This record gives sequence, structure tokens and C-alpha cells, in this order.
Amino acid sequence: MLSLTDKFTIPGLSNIDFYLDHKKRDLVYAIRSTPQIKRDQDNKLAFSYNLISRNAEIAYASSANKDLVETQLGQLLLTVDLALTLEEERIALEYLRKTLNNNKSGIIHKYNRRHLLKESSKKVEPKIAAPNWKNGTVTLNVLSGFGDTFVKSSSGEVKPSLIGWNSASLYAQYGIEGAELMYQALSKGIKDEDGNNEKSPLMATVNYTGLAIGYIANMEVKVFARSTDVYNFLETQNNTFVRDVKQGKRTRTRKFLGVTISKKTTTFDSKVDIDKREIHGLVETMKQNNVIKVEINDDMVSGERSQEEKEAQQALMANIMDMVTNKIIASFFETAFIADKETSEEEEAPQDPPGDATEEAKKFDHVKDQNHSYYFRNKISKTQIKNINFHFKKNSVVEFQANPSGSLLAQLTDSERKAAVRILDVSSPEIQMLEVQVKVNADFEADNIHSVIVNLSYKQKDHKTGIVRQNARSFLFENGSEIHAFRVSMARNDKGELIDFYKAEAKISYRGTADAPPPIVLDNISDRILNISYDKLGFITTQLSAGDVDWSIVKEAIVDFEYISEPNKSDSKKQIRLTQDSPLGSWKCYMYGHKDKSYKYKKKWIYLDGTESESEYITDTRETLVIDDDLVGRVKASFDVLLDPNYVTSAKVEILYKDDTNAINEEFSKWFTASETWDWNMRLREGASNTFQYRYFVQFTDGLVKTSEWKTATSDENIDPIDLKRYKKTLTVDGGMLDWTKWKVVYVNVQHNDIENKYVKEETIRISSEDFMKTFEIMAFKPGGNEFKYTLKYAGNDNMVDIEAKTLKGGVLLLENPGGVDQPIIDPLLPEDLQTEDPTVTP
Repeated sequence: MLSLTDKFTIPGLSNIDFYLDHKKRDLVYAIRSTPQIKRDQDNKLAFSYNLISRNAEIAYASSANKDLVETQLGQLLLTVDLALTLEEERIALEYLRKTLNNNKSGIIHKYNRRHLLKESSKKVEPKIAAPNWKNGTVTLNVLSGFGDTFVKSSSGEVKPSLIGWNSASLYAQYGIEGAELMYQALSKGIKDEDGNNEKSPLMATVNYTGLAIGYIANMEVKVFARSTDVYNFLETQNNTFVRDVKQGKRTRTRKFLGVTISKKTTTFDSKVDIDKREIHGLVETMKQNNVIKVEINDDMVSGERSQEEKEAQQALMANIMDMVTNKIIASFFETAFIADKETSEEEEAPQDPPGDATEEAKKFDHVKDQNHSYYFRNKISKTQIKNINFHFKKNSVVEFQANPSGSLLAQLTDSERKAAVRILDVSSPEIQMLEVQVKVNADFEADNIHSVIVNLSYKQKDHKTGIVRQNARSFLFENGSEIHAFRVSMARNDKGELIDFYKAEAKISYRGTADAPPPIVLDNISDRILNISYDKLGFITTQLSAGDVDWSIVKEAIVDFEYISEPNKSDSKKQIRLTQDSPLGSWKCYMYGHKDKSYKYKKKWIYLDGTESESEYITDTRETLVIDDDLVGRVKASFDVLLDPNYVTSAKVEILYKDDTNAINEEFSKWFTASETWDWNMRLREGASNTFQYRYFVQFTDGLVKTSEWKTATSDENIDPIDLKRYKKTLTVDGGMLDWTKWKVVYVNVQHNDIENKYVKEETIRISSEDFMKTFEIMAFKPGGNEFKYTLKYAGNDNMVDIEAKTLKGGVLLLENPGGVDQPIIDPLLPEDLQTEDPTVTP
């Protein structure tokens, strides 16, 4: 599946975005920014323009407005897709062979870190594929707003194939002025008085609004913006980026019998509101001003992020901003056509160096880096635009928008423009043409389809001549990418109107079986573009995908489908299993002559702990079904660990969650080597407890280890910070006030015993007249109130005095001359039981 965090571009193909697969290293997905016209089985463009010359009497008789008789009409037919050209595919594969087989390349290095993969020594042969499309539309914009004499009708917004390169067939019907304008633009071009080419003002663009399915690894992203706030912000920026896209002067000269009778010079200009780069800049500004709120949580990273991890998050943020930009363009802007830049006859065209590009590459050179400009839709209702709301979870399947768009005429060379034009003279009954583009929208590989045969027939009697005009053709489709054309001369009825109804029959066959549904017959249809889909073949189809599913708890989802109107047929039931690695599925069932598309389904969840849950049957008719898990909430807590590295080596927080009702016993833990906040959470099933226990473990630099008692807490409870530190405290022993004429030495035995924290330190200190001030240091667990126990042994010239143990709170022990005399001594040495070189520390 397409990995949204692994996007990159290839030098020389700046108009195409490439993505790695989340699992298969040899698979790369491509999404181009500008649609292209599809080529048929003979490598010819699936594009034609018919200029229809009408019979004057029939045109007058059929016109509702007798002051406006349209003697000519125009018809545009085309099929577009998002496939790569042969030259683009060659460049991409050459680049991918070097990159994918180099573990040191930046793309592969970040891919391995993001998906927690090891370096691979296996050589791969790259394959380029289209993304998995979930939904979308394609719109042909031609001369909108010019009136009925320019455009009478068009395909408007159509649904593309959503399979492979997402092809779509489009058409437009032109009135008398629009037909002439298209004819001039395609065949002759528009020239000024000196014969130089001008930029054509003709607006003809193709806009995709696609919703594809991608994969986010180890990330959680939340994006939200209110449509009203976005609209209000854009309204404040209106007219900020307006600019001229063409300016100049045009002189029109009228002559009569070779004599100039008038000359008129006019200055013309044309303006656009904004281009895509500037819209992207406004989106960044809205993010900085919190009009658009973006939150990214990366569970893969703890502590300080590496440069690669920062780049991965920056790449994700760039993708998110592109998705938000595309959403805003689709909601608040419409495409403005800007014609190609043309070279005057006096200018010398640049010469390509030998071997610089193939003929295939030259044919599409003028398409690259095509500028996209837009008008602000200031007449829309703010309340009709939905809020922007994305929420991606770690290791989740997400939906993202891809909106390729571009100028239609910018994709044709001069020779291709002229070859696409045909003049049909219907002023004579013998020349009347019906042309139907025929295609099949089905996944032959996934559905094991061997072939689809489509038969078209036309047979009508012309009222005026009595001639029966007829034709019948049979078309074979073996992979779904073919495009065929059916043509026939049309008859007219008693009113002089064209009879454009024909009959179609479609038959599907499967591999490895003789069982197949009966043929589907479509009588008296007049579609200029006949798209044989599952719906026309009499099938119901459902695309299934996993939505909000916590794969850290759920092991597998099982969905059972059943067609209600015909439950006992071989294909009317199906079970689909979804996992984290395989979150998509599909179901197709023949309707056996029924009209009702209702089906029922039920969900069964298998959890990682071995338990299961199951829903009741649900009735539905949707072609796209997204299922969510039945986990209803979360238990969560935030632990603030404050760690002093001068005294603490490491620490660990442990959490124990028990739910006897659902037989759940889960343990969680996290190590700390610096101060950090741990936001812990886990998903809960319905009726589960929100209570848990926690404790902490800490190891100090002096080797002391401490473990706290278990504490009980509830979800979202305010847990006190865990403050892990020690306090360096000093006891000063001062013998400066002693009468050193009477005493030779004083032995001070000092002990600190913290029973609660199991910390003991003891030391015997020797005080003399030469060294009468010394210190005793401890690493205490509290800043004040520490107690010390001490005993004293005074050794004089001829006697020894012992002072019993006493307790001291404070930091200074002042030695005083004792009263009374104990036993006499000869040599004032330290007793054997107290002789030691080092202080005693008992942990």
C-alpha cells in the first residue's frame, strides 16, 4: 500500500510524485500533477473534435429563437488518465534501479528507519503502479459562463474508473460560437495583425478530485479547520495576488474594395487571482495563525529526535500541507486557464543537444512545469463547505486527496491538434455520424475476468430518403485498458431530428469456469461514451476497508456479506478477513435480474488476547464500506518523571491493568534516563474498568536501589510528579573551642540512618589540635531535618573520657571540654574496633 511518509521526486519528472510501498520495496506508486489524454490500442490519442455543418432549413425549423439560427455545432470527445508516458516510465525505472538497490541512499535509509526494517542485500527490480483509488470525480471545464451559443452541454462532473491509472471519458457540445472558437484554436490558432501567434483565451481544463488510500507508519496526525474561518481568511487575502497573465495591443482594420475604412486599436489584458504556490503559502500562514490546527504525535521517537527522524516528520508535514492545500483549492477556488507560451516567427527556437531527449520526450516537453492558476469562488455559501478534519493513527490506513489538473490544449502538439479535427457536413442527409467511445471499467486481474464482449448495433430508417442506416460491431476487452470506437451514419425522423438511439449487449466470461451471468441488454440508449461497468453488467459491488481500528489490540476483523434478494447462489455470500497488513477487500455479486441492491453484513473481531466479539447483521446498499472497531474508550494517564542526573542513573515506571470481567491482564513499563513526561493510554472495550496500578523503580549513582509501593489510580487522574533526586548534606565537626593543653585527640563516631529509604552511612573522625575541623557528608533524601547520631571519645595526657550517643539535627557539631575524668591511658590510640581508613556506608 502507498506509504504517505515516503514521498519523493525523480530528477526530470518534477510533475510526478512517487511513493514507496509500506511493505514491498520493489513497488513504487506514481501520482502525476497534470492529467494526460489517453492513447488507444493504435497509440492514437483518444481525443477528437467534430465540427458539424448543419442544413440551413433544418437548423431554422428546429431553432426556438428564429433570430438565432445555429448553422454549425461542435462536439468534443476525449478520455484522460494519470498514466506515465513511455519516456517518463523509462526515466523513472532507470532512477529507481539505482536508488532502491542502494541501502545508503537517503530514500531507503529513511524508509528503513520509518518502517523499522533492516538493510536488504537482495536486488530488486522496481515496478511502477497506480495508487488505490477509493473515490473521486473528473470535471471538464470549457467556456463556462459564456452562454448557450458557446457551450450547450458537457459531461460535467463524472466518476473515473478508480482502477489503475483512473481513466475518465469526457465530452462537450458547443453552440455556434463555441464550435468556431474550438475549431480555430485546434486547427488554425489565433494570430494578431502581423501573423504572430497570440495566447488563446480559450478555457479548457481537466480537474481531478481524487480520494486515494495510503498508509501512515508510526505516526498520529490530527488536522482541523473550520470552513468559515478558512473562508474569512481567504476573503481578507482577495486581490492580494491578482496579476496580468497577458497584455498587449490589438489593431483591427476594416477594408472595403481594398480601401481602409476604419482602424481600431484596443489594449487587452487578462488577470488571475492566485496560483497554487501562493495558495500553499496562504495555507502555511493559516497554520501559523492557528486557523488550521495540525498536531503530530510520533510514537516511534522517544527523547531527542535524530536528523532522519526530523526529516521524516517534516516530510509528513509537507504531505499534510499538500493535502490541506488540495482540499482548500477544491472547496474555495476554480481553475483559471492560461494558454501555452508561444514563440513568434522572428524568434529562433532553441536547439536540443544531440541525444538529449527522445522523440517521445519532446512530444511532452511543453507539458512539464505547467502553471496552475485559480479564481477565488467568492459567491459560494460558507455553510455548504465542510470543515477540514483529518485524523491519522499510527500504522493506519488513511485517505488522502490527489487533485491533478491542467490545461487540455497544453497537452497537444500542433500536428495532434489538427489531426483531432473533423468536419462533418450534415447539411446533406448522406453525412450524419454517430460516434460512441466504448470502454470497460472492471478489475480483470482481481476478479479473475477472462474477457468482456460488447456488441453495439444501430438500425434506423431515414424518413426523408427511406434509406435504412445500420451498423453492428463486436468489441473484445481482455484487460480493461482498451478503448474502442463505434461509428455509424445516423437517420433522421419526420421532424428532421437525428435518431441517435442504439442497442448494446455485454457478456462477461471468467477464467477456469464455464459459469457466467447471462448477457446484459441495453436498448435505445444514446450515450456518446459507453462505459460498461459492474453496474451495467448487473452486479452489486462493495469496496471494504478498515477505518478506525486499533491494531495494537485487534488481531483480525472478519466481515460476512450476503445478498438479500438471492441468498442461495454461489456468489451471493462472501467472507472477507482484514488485518493490519491487509486492510482492504472487495465483494461482487450478480443481481440475477433483481433491481434491489440491498445486502447485509456482520462483523466479528478477534483480539490479540484470544477473546472475540461479534455484531448483529446490518443492512446496507453502499458501494464503499468502512468498518470501525467496537472499542469504546481509553484509559490514560500522564506521568511526569523529574530525574536529577547528578544522583540518579536510571528509573522505570511500571503500570499494571487488570479487568477480571474481560479476563485482561496487561503490563506496561518505560525506562527513563532523563526528565520526561510519559503519556500512557490503552483502548477499552465496552463495560471495562478504568482503574490501574503503578509504581516506580530508581537506581542512584551510589548504587542504592529503591522501589516504591503500588499505588491505585483512575483514568485522567492528576498523578503527582515522581521527583527522583538526592541532597548533598554536610555535618561540620569543630574542635576549635577545646583546651588542647588537656587533650591530645578526640574520636567522633557519626552515623546517619534513613530507615524509610534503607540508607545508612557511618564514619569515625579524628580531631586534633593540628586538624581540629572536619566534615561528614551524606546524600540525603530530603533537603532538611536530617538526623545524625554521634559518640565522642576524648584522649588526654593522662586520662580518657567517653561521651554516650547523642542525636543532632543541624549541620554543625561543636566540641566542648567534657566534665569529669574517666580511666587513665598511656597512649591515646584509636580503639581496635574503631580503627579504619575509610568511612563505613551501609546501603
